[in-house]
This record gives sequence, C-alpha cells and structure tokens, in this order.
Amino acid sequence: MNRDTAQINIKTPPPGPKARKWAEFHRRYAARSTYHEAFIWDRSQPAVGPFVTDVDGNVILDFVSHVGSSALGYNHPALVSMAAKLQTIDPDRYAGCDFIGAWGEDPEKSEIPTPSHLHSKLMEITSQFGFGSAFFTNSGAEAVENAIKICYDHKKNYGYGICFYGAFHGRTLGALSLNRSKKIQRDWFPQIPNIADFPYCTCRAHPCNCGWMVCCTGKEGTRSRLDHYLDPDIGLVDPEEVAFIILEPIQGESGYNVPSMEFMKEVERLAKKYSIPLISDEIQAGLGRTGKWWAIEHFGVQPDIITVAKPLRVGATLGKTELFPQQEYRISSTWGEGNALSSAIGYTIIEVIQKENLLDNATRLGKYFLTQLKGLQKKFSFIVEVRGIGLMDGLEIDSRERRDRIIRQALDRGLLLLGCGYKVIRFLPPLDVRQREIDMALEILEEAFRES
Repeated sequence: MNRDTAQINIKTPPPGPKARKWAEFHRRYAARSTYHEAFIWDRSQPAVGPFVTDVDGNVILDFVSHVGSSALGYNHPALVSMAAKLQTIDPDRYAGCDFIGAWGEDPEKSEIPTPSHLHSKLMEITSQFGFGSAFFTNSGAEAVENAIKICYDHKKNYGYGICFYGAFHGRTLGALSLNRSKKIQRDWFPQIPNIADFPYCTCRAHPCNCGWMVCCTGKEGTRSRLDHYLDPDIGLVDPEEVAFIILEPIQGESGYNVPSMEFMKEVERLAKKYSIPLISDEIQAGLGRTGKWWAIEHFGVQPDIITVAKPLRVGATLGKTELFPQQEYRISSTWGEGNALSSAIGYTIIEVIQKENLLDNATRLGKYFLTQLKGLQKKFSFIVEVRGIGLMDGLEIDSRERRDRIIRQALDRGLLLLGCGYKVIRFLPPLDVRQREIDMALEILEEAFRES
C-alpha cells in the first residue's frame, strides 16, 4: 500500500460477515469490555499511515490511532525496522527492576535503544521542567499509581489528593479514585481516602460561571474554590495535609475539554505556594499530540511530575529527582523497566518526531483541521462547539444520539472515529498526518453530517 496514493475503499459496509465472525469468536471467552466490533483490523493485510485494512477487505481511514496509542499510524518504516531487529530475542520483557538489560558492551555505542536510553531521551524532552528521574511500567494507569505513590512517600502527611471534575486517570483502583468522568467506572469499587474534587474550568468569559470561582465571606472579591479550600484561616484542609494535585492539561475521556489559562495558572500558583506536587497526566495529550512535547506547555505551567503512556508504548512516571523515593523496594515491579521491545519503539517514536519535525506538523495541520471543522460548524447548527489544540480535537454535537449516528455513518463511508464525553466526537490522526488525509476525512464528515 502506497500512502501517497492510498484511497478509502469500502467493499462491504462494516461490520461485514468476516468481522461478525471474528467478533463472535472473540466474545466466546473474552470478558465484557468496550469493544467496537464494527471495525476489526486485519493485521495480515496492508496498512500505512492512517490507512488500514479490515477483515472484510475494506480500506479505512483511521482518525483514532488506537485512542492515541499509535502516534505514527500503521507500519512507520522506522518502527517496523526497529521491531524486526528485536523480534528474534526472547524474552522481550524481563524483570527490569531486578536486572538491567544491555545491548553490546558500551551504552554510548549501542545499536539498539534500551530502557536506559529511553530514560535519557525522556529527560531530554522534559529538561524544561528540570526533571531528572523516570520510572517505567506497563500502562498509563500504572504510571498514575506510581505518581501518587511517589507524592505520598515524599510528603508523608495525611495524604489528601486533589483532582478535578471530568477527570480520567485510569482503571486501577488508585487511579479510579481520581476519576470523575463516568459513574460506571467507579460504581461499587472501593476508593482511596481523602480525595477532594473541584471544577475544571473551561470558561472563556469572565466572570467564570462553572463554579470554579466563588465569593468568600469575610474576604474581598471572589477567589477560586481551591484557594478557599486551602486557605489556612477559613479553608477546610490544612495545605500541609495535601500530598498532590493531579490534572489533565486537556481532558480526554470527558470530552476533549481545554481549560482556561486563568484556571491553569491558579492551580499552579496554589501548588507552588503550598509546596504541593503538581502531576500533569499527559497519557493522551502528551508526546507531541498538541504540537508541543507536553500539553501543559501551552499554559506555561511547570509540573513536578508527568505521566505518559499511550504513544510511548510503555507507561512512564517522569519528575524531579528529589520527589522520588531513594529507598530500594519503595517503587518496583516485575515488568517495570524491563519492556525491551516497547522501550526501543518508544525511543524511536521520539526520534522520528524530532527528525521529521512532527511537532510543527501537529501545530500546522492541527490549525488547518480546526479551521475546517469550524467552517463545518457554520453549515450545521447541531455542532455545538469545536475545540482542541494541535491534533487532539473534539467536536461537540447537540445530542448523544446524533453523535453516535454520525460516527456510524462515517464508518460506513470509511472513516473510523470514536466518541468521548457525553456527545463529543474525538479526532486523533497520526502526528505525521497529511493535508490530503485530513481533506478526505472532512469530505466524509460533511456527508455524514448531511445524513444525520
């Protein structure tokens, strides 16, 4: 398949008979989850960039990128080449917190990047924050778990944590305790204690009307709810009792919500004022997705810890060295630090982003895409809002039912999309997306809108 000439080709509207057969086969013993059974990728068939072939032979344009986990789309030559070099070596995972894996005699001359090299590469792209340490795990949820563990260990206080409405930080129990996006994610699961939540302000008008700003009795004017909560005189919790503040610089699961600059600066101000570690969850928004390495850079905010996973292929907790425990056994795991194949791929992804100037591409084509989406908003009154930064964009529709119809009709025409939040369509094309591919997606979107 040639990316320059590839075309969408729907032979059998998905799900076709082969897709239905595979879905039935998979469901036989697989636990119930969030499967989207209309699209089933045939890994044996051609795929390149955002173009992928399903099991019924349909060539589909993928603007989901496996929920942001495939930063460079399908079969990028640099990633395929790297994987080929490592695929004959077993185990591809090893007990990386107990043993260090090398490649050759000298780390400065290694032909293959190891987890050790990925540490260095990640410190290179977080140097603007003064970071000095990283810890690798299997997933984004584990990255979050270790981030809050690091903060609990560092502060050694009453362990209050602060999160925000709409948050999604993962599905393990600790991460679930921080989620405020969907009730179904937390029902009947026990929660870690002392987690306080506050509005995530996306207001563009002033005064803010989301509940983030409040009038405080005995104080002049208004102030943020978090400021009030932490006030040593009239607040509800002594700031010395707070172990961390965690936020998404752009919320993913709850609808691609972009916060206001004032909100972000206020959170940073209070974190610094009271020496509370600030965790930026960049699992969906980070590693170039928004046109900067980290989405929080758009707001000029300096976090203390960053969590990243999806596009990196491993989970990683990155931060200032002084926050990390200096005792053995305090943070560890069998597979932590030892995913040789995924670490090499993650390192290569960062190199490709650097060499191909994909931060610039995400900025330039992200602006183009948003401009075109806003043009569609003028044509269709049911589009409530267009929002996003770079190539992390959302389109809010007037109802969930219409949103779901549009996604279904888009797939019938060969464009793969997913929803998020209650009635938002999310767009996550590969970071090296081309204008030709965006135009193809826009053409299908407009057709789907007209049929909705």
